[in-house]
Amino acid sequence: MMIGNGSTGSTRGSFMECIGSSEVSRIDLVVRWGGRRRLSGLLPVQTVYADFYIIDDLWPDFKPEHFFNALRWYESQDVSLGG
Repeated sequence: MMIGNGSTGSTRGSFMECIGSSEVSRIDLVVRWGGRRRLSGLLPVQTVYADFYIIDDLWPDFKPEHFFNALRWYESQDVSLGG
């Protein structure tokens, strides 16, 4: 399958339109619980530059404080988008 007309800008745009999750924009932070350190196929294109915050507690024990701790942690990160 060929995507786009060969120019870099339109190829990227065409590619994003072809994936099933194209309406989801770039993701900045992924919060994982249960100590998991992988995406398991979750939005691989949109999470390419995402920061991961890992919580060892399992989902039933997830509390609002966990989320707020993740946001505070993210605020302290150097967000350079890989560059």
